[in-house]
Amino acid sequence: MSQDATFIKGGNLLRVCEVTLAGGSKVTVEPYAIFTSPKKRRHYLWFRTSRSDPDDRPAWESPDASSVKLIRLTEDSFKIRRDYDPFDKEKLPVVHFSVPMHDGRQRWLDAGPKKDKSTISN
Repeated sequence: MSQDATFIKGGNLLRVCEVTLAGGSKVTVEPYAIFTSPKKRRHYLWFRTSRSDPDDRPAWESPDASSVKLIRLTEDSFKIRRDYDPFDKEKLPVVHFSVPMHDGRQRWLDAGPKKDKSTISN
């Protein structure tokens, strides 16, 4: 199963994921969204609950997908955080996946940019 598919499954099931980063460190996260940044890079949006370094505090993070080596589902579940907002188009310009908000509202897959048909040759 691909990293994206595992992340999406975790989000749909509201299951915590253990993520191994490219540098070898591991983080435990709540998976929320996959999006494309303004720089056209694919990112994950997660809430990190723990890290290899015990002094790090839990926080929202949106790492580049290329920095993720492995995603594994755990048996632990989570509840949607009240400060999660998939409708923030500045932070999440193009969404490919998102879990519903705590009140059930959900941002669905965004369509790609419209193509200028005048530039298409027959």
